[in-house]
Amino acid sequence: MGTWGPGNFQNDGALDYMAQIVDQLVQTITDSFKGTRQDPDELGETILIPSVAILVALCEHCNAYPPQKDLIREWKRKYLQNWDSTIDGLDPEPDYKLRRREVISATFDRLEELSPA
Repeated sequence: MGTWGPGNFQNDGALDYMAQIVDQLVQTITDSFKGTRQDPDELGETILIPSVAILVALCEHCNAYPPQKDLIREWKRKYLQNWDSTIDGLDPEPDYKLRRREVISATFDRLEELSPA
């Protein structure tokens, strides 16, 4: 096992473990797009978007490797398309609807910025 520094994620074993966690999050996000599970009142706001945010944090602070840009863009496109077509049915406050959409978009954008490929 290679170690290159004293940090918690500066060795091969820790990064292998991190890769397993990233794979689990990617699978969770991918699975959330099945059927209507990504709807804001289903898994969209409770699991899917938080999983994207967790990926961002892991990439920014723990040397995690993000998914490919194309996959992130596809997730964003699908989620925002679904958000736009379903959120009014939940009767949100107009300001919340706009501000929440901006946060969702920015979360995907940040993950995409972190992806080298």
